[in-house]
Amino acid sequence: GINAEYGEFLNYYTNYYYKSNLRMSLNPLANPKGVKLLCELCQKPAYLQCTSCRVTYYCSEEHQKVDWIGIHEKICSLLLPLRTPLPLVSSEEERKHRQEQLLQRQKQMIDMTRTEGSKLLFEGAHEAAVPAALQALRFSIAVYGLSSVELVPAYLVLGEASIGLGRLSQAEESNAAYGAANLVMLLHTLAMLHCHLMGYTCHKQGGLC
Repeated sequence: GINAEYGEFLNYYTNYYYKSNLRMSLNPLANPKGVKLLCELCQKPAYLQCTSCRVTYYCSEEHQKVDWIGIHEKICSLLLPLRTPLPLVSSEEERKHRQEQLLQRQKQMIDMTRTEGSKLLFEGAHEAAVPAALQALRFSIAVYGLSSVELVPAYLVLGEASIGLGRLSQAEESNAAYGAANLVMLLHTLAMLHCHLMGYTCHKQGGLC
């Protein structure tokens, strides 16, 4: 997972959360033996559950708040049918129909989360863009597999968010993880990130490149 240092971001958005009267209820979990639930953001063991969708888990209230602001508020009601195992059906035709429905929903989630991540980047909310990018990446992997070029946009959002936060090593890791599967697209992605990084550096220095 991505080890984020939330700091000022958490303080700012926690205040925003309370001022906006958002209600994000949590259930404390006592995980049964042999059941391993992981935090939506960092993939560490989870002990809290979203009480709305009941299929999303967190290691702490801080991570839940970050995820809520970044993307979960918009997709909470959509996650239950996507994370619930398909029921047994009597015919092969019905099974294929339900698989097609699931695939269509997953593709819609890719578009929604990727668009939201890009929007947050444009607004300068780099930390908030991370949860949206992670969701886009997860759904892209589920639909297209680990070696597909369809993963590049999600990795780009993660990389640009890391650049915006000054976490250049994480930006490189985002691309290296993808590049192990596809060297050509890795080079393309790194080239794009290099351009963004150079532009960002020049902007910070107030000079021309």
